[in-house]
Amino acid sequence: MWCYTFIISLLLINYVNCIDYGSYKHKSEYVTVREGAHMFYWLFYTTAPVEHYTERPLIVWLQGGPGGSSTATGNFNILGPLDLSLQERNYTWVKNFNVLFVDNPVGTGFSYVEDLSLLTVTNEEIAQDFVTLLRGFYSSNPEFEDIPLYIYGQSYGGKMAIDMGIQVHEAEVQGFLKSNLSGIAMGNAWISPVDSTLKWGSLLLAAGLVDQEGYEHIQTEAREAERLFNEGQYVNSTLQWAATQRAVFNRTTSVDFYDILTKMPVSAPDTRSAIEQARDMMIYDSPYVSNTERNEEWNLGNLMNTLVKELLEIPENVTWGSQSDAVFDALRGDFMKPVVKGIEKLLNETNIILTKYNGNLDLICSTPGQILWVDRLQWDGAEEYRNAPRLPIWEDNRLEGYYKSYGNFRFFWINYAGHSVPRDNPAGTNAFLRDMTSFG
Repeated sequence: MWCYTFIISLLLINYVNCIDYGSYKHKSEYVTVREGAHMFYWLFYTTAPVEHYTERPLIVWLQGGPGGSSTATGNFNILGPLDLSLQERNYTWVKNFNVLFVDNPVGTGFSYVEDLSLLTVTNEEIAQDFVTLLRGFYSSNPEFEDIPLYIYGQSYGGKMAIDMGIQVHEAEVQGFLKSNLSGIAMGNAWISPVDSTLKWGSLLLAAGLVDQEGYEHIQTEAREAERLFNEGQYVNSTLQWAATQRAVFNRTTSVDFYDILTKMPVSAPDTRSAIEQARDMMIYDSPYVSNTERNEEWNLGNLMNTLVKELLEIPENVTWGSQSDAVFDALRGDFMKPVVKGIEKLLNETNIILTKYNGNLDLICSTPGQILWVDRLQWDGAEEYRNAPRLPIWEDNRLEGYYKSYGNFRFFWINYAGHSVPRDNPAGTNAFLRDMTSFG
């Protein structure tokens, strides 16, 4: 379906809300990636001052979770044209790029499976579906085949992006897919989960958010998650990771895992199990999932299942987010597995740019946890990267962070940002966007 200017109104409690995309041209479509498995994308064409939108790159945005919706959270919460107040976002990426939001894996957001047995259970299966999704996308939109393609994944989306990158590149080489994959970005990404978990305690201790006793308690729980993983008990390691989160909540009186300078708003005892609490935090991009929002903002689920569903003509039998919990649960055995070897493969065998960016206020995918696996990378430029200078990032006379690079790998430390850097620090975000794409 093609969408140009759409205004859809809904009368709610004596006032009218509507979605008005004005000059933002967009398109949405389903791609059947396997029999009974249907993946959904929502494309926004750039409004950059160019003669044709194909003069700008195509960026795929992947949300985390697994089970987090790109078309909802990535779009309305982070970088799409409109925010949750349905007002225009002045730093939307659509001003510089064509942006493709994908509800991935199948079962996420508006993507759905006809039977839950069709959900993916490994990162490799997720990547296979993504290649099929891209084939469907390029079949409908062949004008994008030759322009640079960049995959940006946040949190678990960054983990998924690595195997996607490998399989997209292989499909390009084999002639199975005509695309131009040029870069992959991992934003506060779940690359090496054990490393991330082991650094929670030390970051909290350094920030003064726990005392020595609290630190030792958290580390004991984290080391147990590591032990279970090393023994190959991957599902139990995931459950223990959730228990470690619960220990952090208890010892910090509910620090926000996505920004250590804030606390979770807690209005009632949390009756969810540790794994349910952790799952909800990963899927919904917040450690605290509330049924009420500020008066001027939409509840994301209500918005997607009313105005957006009508706008995009989603099938009546599809409910946004209804299978998201099942998506997370299906991947429990894969959740704690790292993708570091995949990064090494991409660095050693391709010219694809790999960018690691991290908001320094994040806890769940904290910068110290990222540095652990980065320093262990085995690739041709590893020694040169270690010896490369760490340079400041200045934007409008403000120090937004630092970066370090060699060859096709770079690391960006971003100040004034937590888990979601594009939302928290748009100015700092411009630095790594320009580095990879020349725009931003």
